[in-house]
Parts: sequence; structure tokens; C-alpha cells
Amino acid sequence: MKFNKTLILIPLLIIMVVSLSGCITNDLFKQGETFESNGITFQYPDTWQVVNSIAEGSIGAVASSENPEISAVVQQVPSEYGSDIQEACSKNNVNLVKSPNYVNIQEAKTTVNGRTVLIHRYLVNEADGRQKEHVATWMKMDDGKMYVILFSTPLESYEAQRSSYDLIVGTFSLKNGTSNNGNSIFSELNNRINMFFSK
Repeated sequence: MKFNKTLILIPLLIIMVVSLSGCITNDLFKQGETFESNGITFQYPDTWQVVNSIAEGSIGAVASSENPEISAVVQQVPSEYGSDIQEACSKNNVNLVKSPNYVNIQEAKTTVNGRTVLIHRYLVNEADGRQKEHVATWMKMDDGKMYVILFSTPLESYEAQRSSYDLIVGTFSLKNGTSNNGNSIFSELNNRINMFFSK
């Protein structure tokens, strides 16, 4: 009897997986709005808006509609910074440490969507006495170029805005490249199917 149930379940699961593969897209799981320009794409909170950035190498920028001091700017790292994210971040830090208003918090390598990134968190003491927290996420993409996503927020808003940072960095990809987000959905579905049959 158990063998017959398995024979019935296998075709049903195959049909379900094939059906879902045609139906599940990143749009189905989309959160917020999508930025697509200058060869990059990422999602950002729907309470944010696209803004212009005058930062050198800037290829995309978004900011909170409620507080423009909360923002994320994507920059293409100049080739003179080298070809390695650690080297590029170190060269950038040379200028940061010269400022008496700079306070280093943390620098660490981690993985986002299977890609090694370098995260540098630091504070800047503003002239009016307030502190602003910055998170610079350095990464090298499949086009061989390096990018940095600079997330900035008043210090007191950082914890409340972490999900915005996670959304932007977690969905960042090259526009013509493939995003890992859809693949992770299928991987999870495949893992669950394998767990079901291994019991």
C-alpha cells in the first residue's frame, strides 16, 4: 500500500515542481520597488524613492521619502583602487581615517547570495553634533568590476533601517546577469522534496 502511495506522490510532485517552475518568479516574492538602471538592479522599500547622487562613480541611489538622510548609493569602484575588494576598501579607508570625525566600528568579510563581500561599518560625527552610521558593502561582480553600496542613516535610526539595507544588498545584481534569489527558492523546494523522500 505504501508503495502505491509513493507511485502516486512522485508524479504529483513532479507535476507540481514543473508547474511552479513556470509560475514562481522573483516578482512573486518581490518586496518594495525595483531599481533598474545603468546595468544594475536591486529592490528597495516602497517608502523610498530614486534620487540623484553626485558621488563620484555613482550609478544608482535611493533614499527614504520620510527622511532623506536615510539613503543607499551604489558606486562603481574606480579601477585604480585595484582588483580586490580588500585592497579597494583599504585604499578608500586611507582618506576616511584622515578625518577627525571618522569612527571605525567594524570591517568583516561575509557572504551574500554566494558572493564574498566586505562590509565596513563606521560613524561620522556631523558638524551639528549628530552621528551618522555608514555601512559600505564592497563586492566584485561577474562582470569583473567592483561595486560598493553605501548605506547611510542617522545613528538612532540604524536598527530600524537594517531591513532596508538587507533588502537592497540582498537583491543587488547586474541587470543582464542572473540573480540568485529565484534559484534559492528552487533550491529550498528541491531540499524539501528530497527530505520528504528520504523519510
